[in-house]
Amino acid sequence: MGTIFFELALTLYFAGFLLSIAGIVRKKDDLDKAVFFLTLIGFCLHTFYLFIRYIKSGQAPVFSMHEANSYFAWCILLISLMLRVSYKTKVVNFGVILGFSFMFVSAFFPRGIPYLKPELKSLWIDIHALMAVFGIALFSLAFVFSVLYLVQEKAIKAKKFGGFGNILPSLEILDKINFRLIFWGFPIYTTALIVGLVKYLSLLGFLFDPKEIWSFLTWIVYLSIFYLRVKEDWRKKKAAYLTIFAFLLVIFGFFGINLLTESFHKPL
Repeated sequence: MGTIFFELALTLYFAGFLLSIAGIVRKKDDLDKAVFFLTLIGFCLHTFYLFIRYIKSGQAPVFSMHEANSYFAWCILLISLMLRVSYKTKVVNFGVILGFSFMFVSAFFPRGIPYLKPELKSLWIDIHALMAVFGIALFSLAFVFSVLYLVQEKAIKAKKFGGFGNILPSLEILDKINFRLIFWGFPIYTTALIVGLVKYLSLLGFLFDPKEIWSFLTWIVYLSIFYLRVKEDWRKKKAAYLTIFAFLLVIFGFFGINLLTESFHKPL
């Protein structure tokens, strides 16, 4: 079912991944344009693959481990390409590395269409799932840019103006991108939680699902980040550390909850 598009996209992402690693190791950005175009072509093919799965299955392509990882990679790469165009910064390489990693993982899971109970085949369930993963993708890249901010700050304090300083934007740009990712990620994630909660209550009533509880706790942390950043009380280094902490909660919610508990949200 559109497998050829998946394989071609994976191959192009892999080429972009290798060039990205080479650029980081060499601490030069001369391969940036090649990485950008390889990623863009791969992204278009990846989009076709997801669209074909949606048309054939009639449900969002995000309900199995293969689909979840593939769609998550798609979100990461879409955001990375948008950042590349919007901010003219040559940091798409880091997004390609992260995106390819999840795309590569998705290749090892069964690619069949997951079975969903009839009551779960709903436009609102699709919207909830797609928006939740997209919000997490924004948070993931905010985490990446927080780490890059701390790396760049450390290099500047140590007066090491070479190395990663050659391929990373200024601290101001890194902080600005981090802010934008949280600024867009929080309302998208919030909307996903509200839609999911309403639909969940209509189906199961007031039952406590571990994923719902952990998602709410994570939302509280990101609410704090969003408030502090908008109020401009926390910027730069403090915001970077808090963003990293929040992302660790997201990772545990995505992997730990699924592995350690029986959750209504467990991917097939």
